[in-house]
Amino acid sequence: MDKIVDWVRAGQIDAAIQYTENKLAELPETGFHQIIGKDLLHLQPILGQFLHSFFKSMREEEELDIKAVFCEMNAFTVNYDLWFLDLFAYETVEEEDTLNWLAEYDGQSEKSLTVTGFEALQEVNKAYMESEGYRDDNQQAACELHEYLVILRLQQLFKQTASQHKNKATWAGIPMFVTAHDYEDMIYVVMNR
Repeated sequence: MDKIVDWVRAGQIDAAIQYTENKLAELPETGFHQIIGKDLLHLQPILGQFLHSFFKSMREEEELDIKAVFCEMNAFTVNYDLWFLDLFAYETVEEEDTLNWLAEYDGQSEKSLTVTGFEALQEVNKAYMESEGYRDDNQQAACELHEYLVILRLQQLFKQTASQHKNKATWAGIPMFVTAHDYEDMIYVVMNR
């Protein structure tokens, strides 16, 4: 876990993905293994539009001068029926070392963006929770690695979407803090300056 967090903080998402996939592949096969080699990049056009609409709404309706955005995926491991993203806007950026300021946002998205493409994993999470799969050490280890991979793939999606819109969209040039609920130690900051 420490190695993954270090790579995330250093912005080395691809290295973190490769390492985590290799660790998962070393374990006996589980339903969680299906995440290996799968990404969320098909969501790039939808995420780009979601970010554009969010910025437009925050600027025009809320009259905010957005300096940072926090993207949080819901608590996906226990909310397996629907995986989604919410956005939060900030008019100031505090020091990145202390991220407590992210709790005091200036605006938030009215709608959520549904994460698609990992529905089979949602079913694996459901079966894991309902059958108390966490009582099995192998299942528990595979589940934990898959959790990191879901977050890493989300971060990869934001990184590539911001890169694709660099110099084309205002939102692509501001810091975006990306993670999932209860994974504050896994926050990746997309910086496209």
